Amino acid sequence: MKGLWFIGLSGVGKSFASEYLKKKIKKSIKVDGDVIRKYISYDLNYTLLDRKEQIRRVKGIGKFLINSNLFPIISTVYMNKKTFEECKKNKIKVIEIKRNFKQLENNPLYKKNIKNVVGKDIILPNIKTKIIKNSGCKNFYKELNKLIK
Repeated sequence: MKGLWFIGLSGVGKSFASEYLKKKIKKSIKVDGDVIRKYISYDLNYTLLDRKEQIRRVKGIGKFLINSNLFPIISTVYMNKKTFEECKKNKIKVIEIKRNFKQLENNPLYKKNIKNVVGKDIILPNIKTKIIKNSGCKNFYKELNKLIK
């Protein structure tokens, strides 16, 4: 494995997982999709087409980091089958983090009438990847630690 890529709805714990593993994996670097959007993909919106372009850019950054002998820990809300297949070829393990939707219902994205929200009107494609359930700190830490053994 040359990198990790966490996917999942907003608020499931992707950034938390990335930060936790960054402290445990040598030569790792966190690549947060929200930060990339702020500094690189600021020209994009949140439509499905723009989300596809965003993950294409994030994937390129991940490949660049691997070629620089670093271990990218990537987190994005969206993933498509094409990028998933390319991740497999590049030995970037894609992991979906899930959480009980009741825990997410206070997130403004899911309450308000906002369009182009993954999990609401943009659905993640069915890809066969490892799923980690964030059901609480102790179990979540345990699942994250299994990834680096």
